[in-house]
Amino acid sequence: MSKHGDTERYIIDLFKSEEKFSFENNTYKILSIGKPRPNKGECKTDVYILALDLKTELTREIKISIKKNDADFLENKISLERATEIFGDSTKEILTKSIKSVEKSFHNDFLVYFKGFKRTEAQCIKIGWKFELINKHGGERSGEILLSDAQKIDVYSGSNLNKDKKDAKVNGTKIDDSGIANYILEVSDIEQNLDFYLKNVIPIQAFAIGQKIYFACKAINYRMQCDKWDGNRPLSVYINWKIVDEVLKAEFVMDKPLEIKANEIGYNIRNILKALNIKSNNFQELKNHLDKSVISTEL
Repeated sequence: MSKHGDTERYIIDLFKSEEKFSFENNTYKILSIGKPRPNKGECKTDVYILALDLKTELTREIKISIKKNDADFLENKISLERATEIFGDSTKEILTKSIKSVEKSFHNDFLVYFKGFKRTEAQCIKIGWKFELINKHGGERSGEILLSDAQKIDVYSGSNLNKDKKDAKVNGTKIDDSGIANYILEVSDIEQNLDFYLKNVIPIQAFAIGQKIYFACKAINYRMQCDKWDGNRPLSVYINWKIVDEVLKAEFVMDKPLEIKANEIGYNIRNILKALNIKSNNFQELKNHLDKSVISTEL
């Protein structure tokens, strides 16, 4: 089961194949099961189950977040809106403190690529760095982010998601809070039976509190050869490029985390290159305009 969606469907089908199941010392019959689907984006619940306790005849919601045990991302390409849902009034302080803890690594990064380096192709210019939450250390622009237990729970459960994502549709019917997970299941690519998965489902509060959560700032570059960048991502840190007396200078902006998006910076780079008459076939001439402080790969 290489894809996340395949795992969800497989587990849902396992439940559907059984008339009843045992969970936490109780026996249940499934009344409804499916994947919650918000109007836009993703919620935290991957498998929603409305079950009837066969002894008490009470209904119960079991909302499972499925996590591949080799997956790194908890929150990918995080926006200011989502960060505020998680961190509340302390959002800017938490983001800024995280960024400052790895400040030196931003200043040591290549801003202009005259030749390719690692995964970055030649003829690229740095736009900035997006912000992501991950479950392990993710490189030099990464570190542990110190969160309260309540904030950790929200990262995994999505309890502060916007209403459209909390109140998702299951099998076409809108269900309040169906997108907020209350259990988590870590899975591998090896298919197991239903009993195995049920024994490994963990209450999300107990799971989340014991986790370390890390941030990672991943680069977004303007790619000259195709005149593109990877979407209008909110930026944790961005480069304010400007021409001063025919010299291209780079200012690191670290005090506006997630307030500015990649399109604004990408368009500015595009306009600067046009003003300097720099194109893909003469990109190397940009070196004649670069301020000495701008770190670049050599030709």
